[in-house]
Amino acid sequence: MADQIQQIAERMRAWRLESGWTLQELADRSGVSASAIHKIENHQTVPTIRVLLRVASGLGREPHQLFDAEVEVPNGVAVLRARDRQTWASPNGIDLEKVVGPIGGALIDLWRIRHAAGTSSDMSNPEKPWRRYQGEVVILVETGQLTVGVGDEEWELGPGDTIHLNTLQPHRWANCSEEDATLLIFSLTRDATRTVNEEF
Repeated sequence: MADQIQQIAERMRAWRLESGWTLQELADRSGVSASAIHKIENHQTVPTIRVLLRVASGLGREPHQLFDAEVEVPNGVAVLRARDRQTWASPNGIDLEKVVGPIGGALIDLWRIRHAAGTSSDMSNPEKPWRRYQGEVVILVETGQLTVGVGDEEWELGPGDTIHLNTLQPHRWANCSEEDATLLIFSLTRDATRTVNEEF
């Protein structure tokens, strides 16, 4: 885990410097304080998943780019064995497991996410989704309950239920129950060269 956190921190710093941004400029773009970003980059703190997602958005990157190992894959094929899956446990109760291996220019991604009771995808104001991008997402609830909001509508999902949505629409989800929920999230980015990150 320590090696993974160090890799993420170094990737964050490299992308920030590549963009020519100061700590404060990235803070303004991500909604994460400059001091918190400084501590992450210098391995002085272990960031929550929520903070990492906000920083990825501020950097104009997809979240999986922070986590993926930079590996060459032959013929554009990546086989990921179950024993080799990477997981990231978060102190805020949202844990991630990458279910597919990376290939260059990938448009699709698959994650398993455990949401502890009372956790949500919100990054800031619960009334406003934290982010949207050009693509689609399918959420499959494996266990527990999930409340999904898209625009002004809201759905309650249980085990086996799915929702498929265009991610240009403002969206969020939350585990409002008293038990943990496990989700499979399949995402498709329509334009691999451009990600639309908008703070609401």
